[in-house]
Amino acid sequence: MTSGLSITFLGSLPLFFHFFYPMANTALIKDMLDHAVHIGHKRQFWSAKMRDYIYGIQNNIHVFDLYKTETRITEVKKAIEDATSKGKIALLVGTKLQARDTIKSIAEETGNYYINTKWVPGLLTNFPTIKKRIAAYNQIEKDLETGALEMLTKKEKASKLKELDKLRKAYEGIKDIKKTPDLLIVVDGHYESLALEEAKTLGISTYALLGSTGDIDRCTDFVPCNVNSIKSIKFVLDYFKTAMKRTKKVEGAVMGRTEKLAPKSGAVTETSTETE
Repeated sequence: MTSGLSITFLGSLPLFFHFFYPMANTALIKDMLDHAVHIGHKRQFWSAKMRDYIYGIQNNIHVFDLYKTETRITEVKKAIEDATSKGKIALLVGTKLQARDTIKSIAEETGNYYINTKWVPGLLTNFPTIKKRIAAYNQIEKDLETGALEMLTKKEKASKLKELDKLRKAYEGIKDIKKTPDLLIVVDGHYESLALEEAKTLGISTYALLGSTGDIDRCTDFVPCNVNSIKSIKFVLDYFKTAMKRTKKVEGAVMGRTEKLAPKSGAVTETSTETE
């Protein structure tokens, strides 16, 4: 089980960190402290598999061992960099409220794909159907831009716009994707368990930010950290940013230029798997 040490907080940081960490301090550990990366979940909500990465408990909250977090965050960054340097495609996943804005901005900065509202069941394991839904989304957007929707009746146009809104929420971050990604970078593996499950089924590498409720066996590698704080999530993803950056052409399209996919003719009739 976790350490029974009594931890006293000094301001926003545990007092023991001020005495213990400075003896062998690194800039990374200090930055993690400043961004509250060390905070876990309440002690009653935890996974025994995370015990080796938890230092103790304070005010009924688990506190991570930042020396171990430092090791994992540097190893995960290297693994991501090794993959993207070979031209592999990353999909960033973070649908919880605290992660949405950061996931989108970093994916756009680094030229990768993202899901930040809802994981559509089958997004990986039923990819052919998902591609058709994405094609439908791009077709409606094209029709909106070209004015083709103005040729419809008021009721038909309203229906198309409603469908567009639903499709945009589900697929905006992967509108140009043409194949399943080579790796997933996931914020809160416990929260995004379905994404990890689908990736594991297909043998796709996954790198997850895990809170103290995380299951380390569900992902390829992980970072034990605070997954409930915006500043903690942003810090970890910012740390990965240079490793995620893609400077090569992706799937024949230059990153930064959006090219809409549209079916050659006809409408897509498959049943949608996304929900409102």
